[in-house]
Amino acid sequence: MLFSSGSHNRNNDSSWRKLWPHLKGYRVDIQLHGSKHLSFSDNEWLVPQVTPLLGLSHEQVQQQYGTIDPNRAIKIQRVYLAAYFDQELRHKHSTLLDGPAKSYPEISFVR
Repeated sequence: MLFSSGSHNRNNDSSWRKLWPHLKGYRVDIQLHGSKHLSFSDNEWLVPQVTPLLGLSHEQVQQQYGTIDPNRAIKIQRVYLAAYFDQELRHKHSTLLDGPAKSYPEISFVR
């Protein structure tokens, strides 16, 4: 599973593009729109709350963490990662991994 930010995926990252054909079995490349690289870090939820203490502007935080609400981003990450691992480790297919879902319009599938 490749889970990328809104501006990054295997079509614009040569290392991911090289990796893709070497992945065995089921593979999926999804993109979380409104996110940035640090949206996938442990402090995604904390940093926007302590922005004034860190001396960061709202724009600086958005450059690093994106525009998606941290609570929404975390929920989406949890749901999609759980679906992927349930499918791969528990052999429970999730239709969430079949394509776009109305419940999660922030996710697109990279083709």
